[in-house]
Amino acid sequence: MEKSTKINKILNLVAAGLMLFFAIPKLIGAEKSRVGFDQFKSLVPLDADVFRIFTGSVELLIAILLIIYTIKNKASLGKIAYFFLLSTMVGGLIMEFFARPEPAMMLVVIAIALSVLSLYKLKILIKK
Repeated sequence: MEKSTKINKILNLVAAGLMLFFAIPKLIGAEKSRVGFDQFKSLVPLDADVFRIFTGSVELLIAILLIIYTIKNKASLGKIAYFFLLSTMVGGLIMEFFARPEPAMMLVVIAIALSVLSLYKLKILIKK
């Protein structure tokens, strides 16, 4: 396997792993996740639990898409996965800066890193 291919697969799996890391607490209703989504009530006119489960489901879907893309290596699937990842990260950044009293900087850094990765991957995939 070519070195760049191996690096790309690792990046795909790291992104998928991060999405699973964030999706699972939302889906199982971890206390920290519940508290965080209660802070979003001012910006999102949805029940905090509904929004939490929806967000966790979207993150889980992105993780699954990234894993399938890593295995099948279909450009169209990669475009969808990374478009959803970018959209979710931009949404997450908006929520961090406009809905929380104080943004969680670790989440901001991760969202920026995944956004940059998504833009990089989309640029490559669009050329295919």
